[in-house]
Amino acid sequence: MPRLPHIHHCTSEPYRFFGRAAELALLDAALSGGEPSVAALAGPGGQGKTAIVQHWLERLLSHEPAPDGVFLWSFYRGKDADLCLRELYAYAAGLAHTSDVSASYCVDHLLPILRRERVALVFDGAEVAQYEDGPWRGRFLHPEFGRLLEELASEPLPGVVVLTTRFDLPTLAHRRHARLIGLSALDAVSARALLTSLGVRGDDKALDEAATAGGHHAKAVELLGAYLVRYHDGDATALAELPESPAVEGASEEEVRVARVLAAWQQQLPAEAQDIIGLATAFRDPPIEDRLKEYLISTPVQTLLHETWGREYEPFAARPTDWLSRQIDDLIHLRLLERVGRYGPASAGAAPVIDAHPLVRRAFEHVLGATGRREGARARAGFLRGRPDRRRPATLEEAREEVEMFHAYCDAGLWNEADGAYVALDNPKHRFLAPALERDLLVCFFPAGDWRRPPLWPGFGRWRSLAICLEMLGQYEDALAVYREKDAALRGDALIALGRLDPLLERPQAHHPWQNLWQAYRCHALCLAGRTEEAVALARTLVPVDVYEWVHVFECLLRAEMLSALDIKSVLFRPPNAAEHRWAELARRRMRADYLRVTASTPSGLNAEYEDLLEAYDRAGLPFERTLTRLSYARWLLSQGETAAARRIAAEALDLARQYAMPILAADACPRVDDTVC
Repeated sequence: MPRLPHIHHCTSEPYRFFGRAAELALLDAALSGGEPSVAALAGPGGQGKTAIVQHWLERLLSHEPAPDGVFLWSFYRGKDADLCLRELYAYAAGLAHTSDVSASYCVDHLLPILRRERVALVFDGAEVAQYEDGPWRGRFLHPEFGRLLEELASEPLPGVVVLTTRFDLPTLAHRRHARLIGLSALDAVSARALLTSLGVRGDDKALDEAATAGGHHAKAVELLGAYLVRYHDGDATALAELPESPAVEGASEEEVRVARVLAAWQQQLPAEAQDIIGLATAFRDPPIEDRLKEYLISTPVQTLLHETWGREYEPFAARPTDWLSRQIDDLIHLRLLERVGRYGPASAGAAPVIDAHPLVRRAFEHVLGATGRREGARARAGFLRGRPDRRRPATLEEAREEVEMFHAYCDAGLWNEADGAYVALDNPKHRFLAPALERDLLVCFFPAGDWRRPPLWPGFGRWRSLAICLEMLGQYEDALAVYREKDAALRGDALIALGRLDPLLERPQAHHPWQNLWQAYRCHALCLAGRTEEAVALARTLVPVDVYEWVHVFECLLRAEMLSALDIKSVLFRPPNAAEHRWAELARRRMRADYLRVTASTPSGLNAEYEDLLEAYDRAGLPFERTLTRLSYARWLLSQGETAAARRIAAEALDLARQYAMPILAADACPRVDDTVC
């Protein structure tokens, strides 16, 4: 039975749509089983990419036969790819919510569903989730989101995935079942129709001249039409030439077009209306309407407007109670702001948010200038910090305003406060299983988000947390580079995962307090290098103090077939009332299962235990542990004569080892998989 549509952050209403018949026909054909599997609408901002998918989805919802599912996520209004993947997985799997699963788990379970079901899947504003600059420009920031799209673009699908983006897509460009569709400017007929629908009057020549003034750019023409209707009674000939806008380095052609139209607006709009737009569009994630109104009448905003910026108009808080609502409604009518809601199950209990087109956002950012943006960010942070309903977030969804506050502090250059906001999120890589989110927070302390450059704040000291995030994402090479020299001993996990054993073999000692951990890494590395006697001799001398040290001593003795030298009670001992991380308990369970597999004559319940461990590690998204557990399970299945199941599990281990460049684990998996695979 088809699912109800699940549309997050749909475009504002009403909007006007003209032309684009070829693009709509291509999407219809793709959803009917044709090509492509992934269709990317790429082009400058404001050319109508979002309008195309919104118009297509509205037609789709009224046509038969209905697809098995319809899902839209706008990165303009929800920038967190972790949250996007969780919502998509919950929708596809028919779950109410999925708060405690990793992105890799979501992708692994989404792929088989999307390969067999006819689903229309739309990601709007994908450039928000892409690298904007540098050698990785156009690649996706979240590795698992990128993997989902690359996998889906590699084979025929019964449904279709649609992206809209301003950037190139280098990871999809050469995938067999992906198609990148460039969008051109409005044709003359569509531009005239758009102006006429807005209420602009004039003959074809006058309308063509107005469209030319807007560069036939859809958003610029729309804003110009609204301007002519508001201030010139819709006369197409009233504005012979657009005013010049301030030059902004690096601004694209479409930004310049829209900025010139907005310069005309700014000459006419009252100062308070311009301030409402600038303040409303400064939020990273658009606020709900009630929250925006609270912000606009708050003390930090009044201080900003009247003391810092010297505004002389009456304070917003002193206006009649419905004044702000009427102002917001008017700016929405003029297309300068947008009221954005949801559709389907996603709409339950969700209030609309107030947003603006990205080009309008950027134009008002430029008007404020760097100093104005910093001052506005300071006011925004003060408001978010002081809100009376503020509480510790229990889920990734609830963390949005805390993340917003963190970014406001960063934008204001208040790095110490930003660090405090980061600490208050309380380890999101573990608590929310969101290492990509935490990584993205931490790289805000660096110029252009590049951790290879010196941090913007001399007090930055979260290198270890950043490295652990990268390890959890399977980005072991980057993790090695991020660890500072004082934490060099902590590189052991990444070195072993990458099969880079020499640093562990050549350095017999480590600085305090990491000596014991380093020796545990080292005995594991010696065994992996084939120096078994040395490894076992070293392991016998060690007294591990925590489960992380035990893991490497255990793996050494397991590989050396010397588990008889181990006191399993010591491995499994947990001090009374000791607070431990969830991974510690999982590691103990995994070592116990392996110990029973090797030493017990007739162990019972190991199939179920290994299945539970696989599920737990998959939900956590830990690449090394996911692979290691599969290898152990495959060995157990082989010992039970279940050859086909063992090969299937080993093949999964091999795929993971190759995906995350773990050569030793790949070599361990190969003998248990068909020779043709290796």
